[in-house]
Amino acid sequence: MEHSDADVDVIVVGAGPTGSALAGDLGRRGIRVLLLERTDGVVHDARLHTVNIRTMELARAWGIEQDLRNCGWPAEHPQDVVWGTSLSDPEIARIAWPSIAEMVPPAYSPTFAQRCPQKWFNPILLKFAQRQESVTVELEREATEVFDDGELVRVETVGITGADPRTYTARYVVACEGARSNIRRQLGIETIKSSVWGTSAEVIISSPDLRSIPLAQTLGRFTVVEKSGMTLSLLPFDGHDQYRITWMVGDGEITLDDMKDAARRIAGRDVEIDFLHPILPWTNRETLATTFRVGRILLAGDAAHTMPTTGGMGMNTGLGDSFDLAWKLDAVLQGWGGEALLDSYDTERRAAVVRAAGLASGIYQDWVRTREQHAQFWEHLALGRMDADEVRRELGDHIMTTFAREFNNIPGPLGYHYSDSPAVVPDGTPLPEDDLDRYTPTARPGHRAPHVWLAPGRSTLDEFGSGFTVVVASGGADLAQPLVRAASTVGMPIHVLAPIDDSVQADLRRAYERTLTLVRPDGHVAWRGERLPGNVADLVDVVRGASQVGAYAVTQAASS
Repeated sequence: MEHSDADVDVIVVGAGPTGSALAGDLGRRGIRVLLLERTDGVVHDARLHTVNIRTMELARAWGIEQDLRNCGWPAEHPQDVVWGTSLSDPEIARIAWPSIAEMVPPAYSPTFAQRCPQKWFNPILLKFAQRQESVTVELEREATEVFDDGELVRVETVGITGADPRTYTARYVVACEGARSNIRRQLGIETIKSSVWGTSAEVIISSPDLRSIPLAQTLGRFTVVEKSGMTLSLLPFDGHDQYRITWMVGDGEITLDDMKDAARRIAGRDVEIDFLHPILPWTNRETLATTFRVGRILLAGDAAHTMPTTGGMGMNTGLGDSFDLAWKLDAVLQGWGGEALLDSYDTERRAAVVRAAGLASGIYQDWVRTREQHAQFWEHLALGRMDADEVRRELGDHIMTTFAREFNNIPGPLGYHYSDSPAVVPDGTPLPEDDLDRYTPTARPGHRAPHVWLAPGRSTLDEFGSGFTVVVASGGADLAQPLVRAASTVGMPIHVLAPIDDSVQADLRRAYERTLTLVRPDGHVAWRGERLPGNVADLVDVVRGASQVGAYAVTQAASS
């Protein structure tokens, strides 16, 4: 790899989940990275608590899956989702959810989701970055200005007090410094904003009084159902006596007195609480940068997009940005990837972000609509049209019908795809229905390559990462050799997965549906077919972002 005159290959600005993950992923590939963070790294933003199944697959690739399993969340802690008028009253609805200790991987993944509050999650990712020999982390250092001259990017920085100015250079810079990204503003990148659907706020408290209420000991989340709709929720934060109170649907500023009242309404009686952190407010809307790339500077995570917190999509989507971008930057820096590969980052992640934001926003708007819907049930009770038991049953049915999708956390995280990417070769098959209630794995180009167990504890997903992989679902490895030779000619790393076990090959054939499938380092399918196209070199050029002919020409050649 040519290092040029840059201090490092990549400067990542912001050591939140997206930035730390990107720095760590680049570092494990040997890329020289400087990770800048303006704070001391201590987490005060506690919004995150769910690490979804796709992010756990990424954690498996990064080698930190067990770190997250051992984060501190009690594995035996109940995780049922419960609704009621208060913790002191009979519950209205409940979604049974296994504890972490009871969970097992589904048929389509080698892993499963994890509860890991951000106070534990961020340090795990930061340590992942710090463990990489080629990564330097500088805390309490702020990037103030960036300058891209077309060859290098210069980053001006200062220490936390505004003193000790330093200048660094890199071949690429990635802005991961959050929704108020200074770099995005400097580049003049505008954001497309949706309407504001409501304001929210949360606070972390300690309360043995809440813990002592029997119902509170049987759940992983509690939502208060009131005449005014569903506004308040309670989440066990550390599995002991710390909780997160979220005021989901508000119309303005929410104060500490409001949160004290919220705790009383949640408990159904007076309770003592201690505030552990200041209130964290946010606005529920979608924002999307008009571009994720300007020259040698790219945006990722909240710097590129934001969405409501409902459904737990935001942070997990940002980590998807990191996973997509890391291998592409590596490819370009190593010399085998073309610049068009970095352009495909915007195409691919924009589609995934728009899908995730739509899911999150739809769920939040369901919360808002309960104001009107639930008021009708209480009106029926007041007018004698329904008795209390009938109201509870009707509310329970409405809640289960409306909100079950928020907690069915498989189709959302796994169902996104990159079918429209210029670095993916279509096979002419129709796009499957995006069923948000049921996930069906597919090896269609652009989609996440299916999980198949190759041996106890060893998944197909474990084969992807360092380079491209040719999955041979029937026949021998020799079928892939023309593709391997073409890739090797341009330095593109590639290996062949051709199991000799008959039962494993049968499983691969069922899952992948074609004899040959080319899988990218991020585990997404780049191409598949019963035989290689005649122009294998063109196929290689398309998937590495160096094509002069385009994916359509490869498709035509494969079908002729």
